[in-house]
Amino acid sequence: MNPSKFTFKKVFYPTANQIELEGSLVSLHCHHFNCGLLKVFEELKGIDGISLLEKTAEEVFYQFFPSYLCRHPEINTPAQKLEAAAALYHFLGYGLLDLGALTPKGGKAKAYSSYYVTAWLAKYGRRSQKICYFTCGFLAGVLAVIFERPLFSYRVIEQKCLMLGDDYCEFLVKEASQCP
Repeated sequence: MNPSKFTFKKVFYPTANQIELEGSLVSLHCHHFNCGLLKVFEELKGIDGISLLEKTAEEVFYQFFPSYLCRHPEINTPAQKLEAAAALYHFLGYGLLDLGALTPKGGKAKAYSSYYVTAWLAKYGRRSQKICYFTCGFLAGVLAVIFERPLFSYRVIEQKCLMLGDDYCEFLVKEASQCP
């Protein structure tokens, strides 16, 4: 994957203190905020906070990624779209993804670096639990777009994690209809 071959338009409006990415307003936060928010999602009582985080990320990228692809008609094959999705993930500072083994039926994706792992380690230190929930949602959302499926068509499960000392984070992707 060569993330530099894809471009993403980012504009900062200083008077409004707003950031626009490819025509959509975005909010960027530091690792203190994001790790604190993640901790809240994990500790919610009576609500599946992790599922909420994953589904929210899935919905956001399911809505965002098609508009990017529309503005870049030269990105038209599934392989090119997978590369563009990995480049977007990298551009946003989330890490390095390898999506080359994914098909419409699923497969495995790998992250060789992870913002959430690095951020958690800096703020709280090592833990014995996987942490890349956001990436699971990101993958589910962009894959539904790439393979022209409806929202919530994929289930993504992190199987390995850099947090646990693995060499990379590994995500198993399955069609939701194939999951119990």
